[in-house]
Amino acid sequence: MFAPSGHMAERHASINDVAISPQDRLFHWPQGPRPADHPGLGTLGL
Repeated sequence: MFAPSGHMAERHASINDVAISPQDRLFHWPQGPRPADHPGLGTLGL
C-alpha cells in the first residue's frame, strides 16, 4: 500500500521470522547457487 506521496504506507513481510518445516520446503540443497538440474522459479510457479 502506498501513500499519495508514492512512499510505502504499510509494509508487511515475514522474511526470517517464521520457521519453514522440512516438508514445506521447496529447495533441498546445501547453501549456495541452485543446482543446474533443479527447476527454476518460473517452472515451479513462483
